Amino acid sequence: MLSTENAQAFATRAFERVHIVERIPWPAHGSTPESYKIARAQARVAQYDVALIASEEPEAYRFANEIRAPARIGFVNGWGKPLKSFWAWTQLTRAIARSASAARTREHEVETLFHLGEGLHDEDHPTSDLARLRPLVVDDLSRLEKDVHVAFQVVAKAVSDRIDEHAAIVRAIAARYPVVVIGAAADAALVRAVATAAGTLERIFEHVADWREALARMRAVVTWDSGAAHVAGMAGVPCVDLFPAEPHAKHDVERWSPWAGPSRTLIVGPEPSGNAPAIIASLREMLEDER
Repeated sequence: MLSTENAQAFATRAFERVHIVERIPWPAHGSTPESYKIARAQARVAQYDVALIASEEPEAYRFANEIRAPARIGFVNGWGKPLKSFWAWTQLTRAIARSASAARTREHEVETLFHLGEGLHDEDHPTSDLARLRPLVVDDLSRLEKDVHVAFQVVAKAVSDRIDEHAAIVRAIAARYPVVVIGAAADAALVRAVATAAGTLERIFEHVADWREALARMRAVVTWDSGAAHVAGMAGVPCVDLFPAEPHAKHDVERWSPWAGPSRTLIVGPEPSGNAPAIIASLREMLEDER
């Protein structure tokens, strides 16, 4: 089950069947009643044997129960969130404990989610084999020729009030590598503002699938921690992943850094442009083998 926003985040071959719900805008939780009802009806017809709940959203637990999957495996937070954990137990046939505290997390999110499938396969750890992972995010594997550009992904929550500072990063990258500023159609104004201030190219994507395929062909990606970093990691594209200097930044890096592909993670200060030398150094380390 995926939302309308991330339904195209995976290659079409990744899943045999996808049920799509329309999320209610943040900060509200859950999905629209009509889309939920349709997805639930489809899932009941499919008669799934197992529901793996890769979410902490209460709706996901309720969905797994309501589609009548005999085995329902998900997470509980124990004493970190006792009431929620007790309720989640009532929806599950097997519960996996995970901390509700970011500071206590010591494994990558991929490793955490891998625990959901224990007993359903014969592998003892999540694969980092790009030959296996790349087909999950790239539809047309016959067109894996590389784009010459380094992509700077615009992440609205990080860029919105710091256009000039991020344009300075893009200019620094452009002094060494061809660069293109990219982003979703919803962030088109920010993409254009950064690209214009930096004097570089821009690419705006109407569809997630087109964005995903383009990312998989970039020479490298520079992004604030976001979906772009995870697509790059799965596709094997060198990525510089930026994390804000917040109290749990070290643990965020452990949990959310790109998986499998070459990457550098940087914890950046309050003025992003001051981190441009570290970003350039990270790109140079990963791309020097191309010469």
